[in-house]
Amino acid sequence: MKTEDIISKIEACGVVGSGGAGFPTHVKYKTKAEMVVVNMAECEPLLRVDQQLAEQNAAELIKGLAFAMEAVSAKEGIIATKEKYHKAVDKLRPLLKDGMRIEYLKDVYPAGDEFMTIKMTTDKTVPPGSIPISIAIVVSNVQTLINVANAMEGKPVTHRTITITGNVKNPVTVTVPIGVTYRQLLEKTGNSVNDDDAYIDGGPIMGKMLPSLDCSVTKTSGGLVVLPKDHTLVKIK
Repeated sequence: MKTEDIISKIEACGVVGSGGAGFPTHVKYKTKAEMVVVNMAECEPLLRVDQQLAEQNAAELIKGLAFAMEAVSAKEGIIATKEKYHKAVDKLRPLLKDGMRIEYLKDVYPAGDEFMTIKMTTDKTVPPGSIPISIAIVVSNVQTLINVANAMEGKPVTHRTITITGNVKNPVTVTVPIGVTYRQLLEKTGNSVNDDDAYIDGGPIMGKMLPSLDCSVTKTSGGLVVLPKDHTLVKIK
């Protein structure tokens, strides 16, 4: 497929960065790079989205990586992950194509920061005030690349995989339509709404407090962390 066709399909299907920033992927891929790095660190405590998606959708992840490499003319594709995600690695390794490899990150926080991910996997440093493309690297996360693979088949981004965790009866990772409310998300997964709880959209470290459970799941929602209102982390936020 021609580069312009790949980028056109990504734009038409509404693919954005799923790691939290939500930057339009078609804009990111309108460049040339030597390397595409897959951020599969998922170092936020309690979240399980990327590792489970990589395990269950390994073929789509590899396909998305191949299209990303083609779009930016990269000769290398690196899946940056942790050794403890062995179930996902076991599924991915047999599917790797020419120029692709798996590199292990240290099991530390914030290994998922894209600058840290690049340093740990390539030993290259992004200059202060710059972005990865300044050293000819593009970074995309797991769910983004699965969405890229789906876009090649004309499937728009209509769903989001998200972890519900913390002070809940049924911690679980589910795929839901974008636009459902967090209240629905709790109720449909067998969890109750408690007035004594507070709710974080995203991971416990970088996530933000939800003003209301009637807010909707978006393309960048990665987690719903439920904690008691008197929890130290809630007080800090």
